[in-house]
Amino acid sequence: MFHVPTRVIFGLDTVNRIAQVVAELGERAFLVTEAILYEGKVISRVQELLDKKGVPHIVFDEVVPNATSKTVDEGVALARGSHAGVVIGLGGVRTLSIAKSIAMTAGSPEGEMDDYLSGVQPQHPPLAYVALPTTCRDPFLLTDEYLVSDARDRSARIGRAQKGITKAVIVDPKLSLTLPAKYTATTILDTILAAIEGYLSNRANFLSDTCFTRAIELAAPLAREGSQNVDDLRMRSNASAAGLLAALGLSTSKLGIGSALAYAVNARFLAPKSWVATILLPYVLEFSINVRGDRIAHIARLLGEDISDATPVEAPQRAIEAVRRLVAALNLPSRLREFDIGLDEMIEVAGTARSFDMMNYLPRVVSTEDIYEMIKAAY
Repeated sequence: MFHVPTRVIFGLDTVNRIAQVVAELGERAFLVTEAILYEGKVISRVQELLDKKGVPHIVFDEVVPNATSKTVDEGVALARGSHAGVVIGLGGVRTLSIAKSIAMTAGSPEGEMDDYLSGVQPQHPPLAYVALPTTCRDPFLLTDEYLVSDARDRSARIGRAQKGITKAVIVDPKLSLTLPAKYTATTILDTILAAIEGYLSNRANFLSDTCFTRAIELAAPLAREGSQNVDDLRMRSNASAAGLLAALGLSTSKLGIGSALAYAVNARFLAPKSWVATILLPYVLEFSINVRGDRIAHIARLLGEDISDATPVEAPQRAIEAVRRLVAALNLPSRLREFDIGLDEMIEVAGTARSFDMMNYLPRVVSTEDIYEMIKAAY
């Protein structure tokens, strides 16, 4: 079944529609964001638009790189006190998930994020949630899922909010102009990872395949551009389109082992998620090569590789080679050890990654030991 009830608005300057969208959903807004976006005047731009429409709002800008479920609870207390009817998420994947979690929790008169991370299901309707991504990708954008670091043990947790919590998504490629060159490149590669994992998942279907293959095709030539031409709006638009297509595909398929590990490493050690994902990308392809060789061969084509003269064994290998060349050309970290993480510390990370639901839909059965072996290979 394929069902995406979220209203999606895509294109340059579509942020200008935020006030109208919010006004249709509630009288007061609660804007969840990250303070670094003050530098590009992104926050002030959204505030100006809300002010012009006469939408009262409060800004919660406490989402920092090491934000945890405690940040959610702090935001919930403010949102409840402000009597907000709409929560706006403005930022990257972490910020959008925290905003979604606040919308999920603040709709209840009591309760904390720890309750939901412990398995309690929300019993009250959420506040309306609107997403304004400032990076080109968010795998959870068109699902009810959220990604949060548990403050109790700094483990990554993926939970599920009330059905249909996200009322609207506004994807304005201009909002990603604040992202530095290296992060632009790695988020594009992270988009490719998400699309590849969704394409290789046992949950993939003909409709998600269409989204994923087009996302890979769009994103593949952009990684180098993202590190060189950061102000190129055509590049930004194509990257955002690729991210949106990947998110659309993931509303019916699933992420995989690379994303699971990247989330776990990021939560535990604060290594940038997109940078970890970039390191793991070739290993994800290697992990599935014996059971998804035909699909990985097609991925090689989408990455721009000529496989006309390749045997069925050689063709998928060219996808792996293409990814490794791209990471090397961008001068990005290629080993997990470059984040100053001890190999012995990664055993717990393997267990966290295995606990995610997405791991039940991998193209081959995987154990915690198998995941640790991948970590050692990438270390």
